Amino acid sequence: MAKCKLLMQTAQVQKLIDYFDGYEDDKVKCKFIGKKGIKAEVECETEMSPEDAAAYCKGLFKKTKEGSYLYFSIQPDGFFG
Repeated sequence: MAKCKLLMQTAQVQKLIDYFDGYEDDKVKCKFIGKKGIKAEVECETEMSPEDAAAYCKGLFKKTKEGSYLYFSIQPDGFFG
């Protein structure tokens, strides 16, 4: 599996960090690694492209209670070298 970095942002970014830090399923394995400005950096281990991983993670969070009402952004930030 390749590792990519995702940037996640919302007014209550801790909710994204709490959800994705340690999240794992058959498609992605996520780990919070720090902050880049006002965005949370999350390492994502996956076979998907960074763009597809970002879209997949966005869909996961949209299904949560907080994701149904919070405005948030999940964007790819490339591969880890």
